Amino acid sequence: MKKITNNVGLGKLAMLLDAVIAVCIIISVVLLIRFDKVNVQYQNTKPMYDAYVKDSLRLEQVIGDCQKKIDNAEEQKVILTAKIDSMKAEYKAIEKDRKVEKKVKDDLQNAIKFDEDQYNSFVAAITEDSTMQVCAGDTLKMNCVANADMIGKYTQLEQDSKGPRKAYNVVIMIAILLFIGKVVLFALWSFKNMKNVHAVSPWMEKSTKPMWAILGWCIPVYNLMKPCSVFSELWDETKYILKSKEIVADDEDENQMEFIGLWWGLHLFAKCILPLVVGGLMVCFNYWFLPIACTDFLNMGVFFGIKGFFLNLNHTFVAILVILAWLLYMGYEIYMINSYNKMNKMLVDNESKL
Repeated sequence: MKKITNNVGLGKLAMLLDAVIAVCIIISVVLLIRFDKVNVQYQNTKPMYDAYVKDSLRLEQVIGDCQKKIDNAEEQKVILTAKIDSMKAEYKAIEKDRKVEKKVKDDLQNAIKFDEDQYNSFVAAITEDSTMQVCAGDTLKMNCVANADMIGKYTQLEQDSKGPRKAYNVVIMIAILLFIGKVVLFALWSFKNMKNVHAVSPWMEKSTKPMWAILGWCIPVYNLMKPCSVFSELWDETKYILKSKEIVADDEDENQMEFIGLWWGLHLFAKCILPLVVGGLMVCFNYWFLPIACTDFLNMGVFFGIKGFFLNLNHTFVAILVILAWLLYMGYEIYMINSYNKMNKMLVDNESKL
């Protein structure tokens, strides 16, 4: 007695997850467009705001540097004042003393003059730095007043963009987790169906092992090819069994193999290529990127975020492309699973012939 398992239930559950993922994608793209309407204005205002911030930081640096120079000059003034007072007191004490040589008195007087000149240079530097500091402060205030509207607009746009972006990230994360769950379910469904084929086909002993229906999804890069080849082989062998046992007509549906290639092409475009174009958290549909996700990584990127060329393509076109690609992929996968479920049911119903 052959051990053929009925895997239709797993297939239907995978189809249900595909439908839910498709709904999540539509919701997420709607949120993305809401975010984008604000973000386009935000990004257009950003260069002016960045220039203002850069200029403000430069002026604050000037004010800070002037203050350091003034503080240092004031400190030197205190030291020189004490030194000059000390030398003047010493000179006064020896000025009329005939025992002290004239050269000593002259040297002391020259030292007092030198220190007084230094003191005056520090006073002049303080005046100059104070003037520069006041000018920089006035310029900073004027810039703030002149750019008040732009600063207010930028701050408001930044705030307004956060809500839709957070909502988008939440929905996309839900879609990613559902997608990973669907991949696990699809892999298990394929594994069980591959075991059915191995159970009734002795020649499959040296063919693809059922475990590759699961492992093929887990190995980066290799998973860009292996799941398709496993499912293609599963489909082909199942068709062959059904025809060889005269369960279906020999001329029935010879073009289904081409549909598998189309299904996998849609999979690669929707899951691997398109997220890299859109950027942001959507990239994590390539789920091996999840472990390296970080704050910068999760920022919207490329067309919907902070990158320099984010405006170079019409965003509505990209959003429509995302929705259509995912709807085609999900819809076609539902069709493929449903088609194979019918073959699985035929195997179960005709187990006695196998």
